[in-house]
Amino acid sequence: MRRMLVVAAAAAAALGLAMPAQSALVASGITSVTDVPSDNDFASDLAGLTLTKMAFGYSIGVVGAPVNISVFRVAAESGDNNWVEINGTNYPEGNDAWDLGDLLITYSQASDGPLSGNISFNSISGLGSPAVALFVPDGVGSNTGDEYISSSLFFGFNDAGSPDGDFDDYIIRITSVDIRSNAVPEPHTWLMLILGFGMIGASIRYGRKNVIPTAA
Repeated sequence: MRRMLVVAAAAAAALGLAMPAQSALVASGITSVTDVPSDNDFASDLAGLTLTKMAFGYSIGVVGAPVNISVFRVAAESGDNNWVEINGTNYPEGNDAWDLGDLLITYSQASDGPLSGNISFNSISGLGSPAVALFVPDGVGSNTGDEYISSSLFFGFNDAGSPDGDFDDYIIRITSVDIRSNAVPEPHTWLMLILGFGMIGASIRYGRKNVIPTAA
């Protein structure tokens, strides 16, 4: 039985190696973290997602590429001119109302690295992270260089033209999805799989021999 468990563990490890790397979005270089203010119109909704803090001074990148990056419009408190720019095209907030899951755009990123060349955030009279908060869960530190890693990130805009500091004027979500679901394991991984399952088969055969009844 012990031998069976050992070879089963080896085969499970080989299966793990055969799986493609998990994609994720990475917020790095976070310099400050504060509480989501109580006057944020969507504070309770964010808290339901365990997002009770706001991070600033970050840069956004992706790991586990190639991935599909999707941008969703989530909510808006105002009708000011906030927008997100994706690959040179502006997608404004406008005066519309929308629900979680309202997709702005989807595109693919073929390699790991920063998203800054693809996505930029803008408010009515400001540009960059001071006007756009990243919502994060409790426990994300405020030390320089801290990271927050997730497959889905929520951002809140604060209108610089009429700032109120609650970052609920325009909220979006970006997600990354690994597009290598049909990835083929590397040759050395196939070898481990074959050897691992071969060892299991041999152990089962030998085990059966050990329990074959004999005549009295």
